[in-house]
Amino acid sequence: MASPKPVLPTPKQARSEVSTGKLLDAAAELISEGGYERMTLAAIGKRAGYSHGLVTARFGSKEGLLWALVDRMVNEWRADLLGPAIADQSGTAVLHTLIDELAKSWRRSPTRMRALYILMFEALLPVPLLHERMAALHEDLRRSVADTIARSINEGITSPDVDAAAAARLIVGALRGASYQSMLDPARVPIKVALSDVRVLVDTLLPNAAPSRTKRPRRA
Repeated sequence: MASPKPVLPTPKQARSEVSTGKLLDAAAELISEGGYERMTLAAIGKRAGYSHGLVTARFGSKEGLLWALVDRMVNEWRADLLGPAIADQSGTAVLHTLIDELAKSWRRSPTRMRALYILMFEALLPVPLLHERMAALHEDLRRSVADTIARSINEGITSPDVDAAAAARLIVGALRGASYQSMLDPARVPIKVALSDVRVLVDTLLPNAAPSRTKRPRRA
């Protein structure tokens, strides 16, 4: 039986996707240059080459655009890049791959990554929606890392003495701190070096489980 032909987007849909991508890219650039406050809808439209009205029609509000931007930078990254990379992995290999994919993202899309981390830092300011979104993002990442560690313990790969929740907090904190140090002083702390240090931390926090010992039968 012949497989159905893929449904191709209409020209209108394709143009919409292109314009949406340009608007989100413009938003990331503005955040990277001047922070969340500089990311006005008018400035986004001007930077992307579209009208202010299109930005409003596409996202509704600045908050709506923020949700779309973070979704693209985080959720699409997880689904399209991280997910396939860790599909057949377990144990610390999953966390090593996570770190590797972050390093690749810094090389491929430095503006997007810088914008994401600026949003994280600015979430400490009195911007309720931004604070809520970033707090949820970090809680989700801590839970995901803790679940990965717990599975590794249950599978007998990682030592059962490890506290999965505590290790997850330390690893997520190290990932954020590594990127912050590199953004602050890239000459002294290149992102590749900073993230390599996190790999070492992962291996230190998550020692392998001791090999099981089986008694050999005695000879008659």
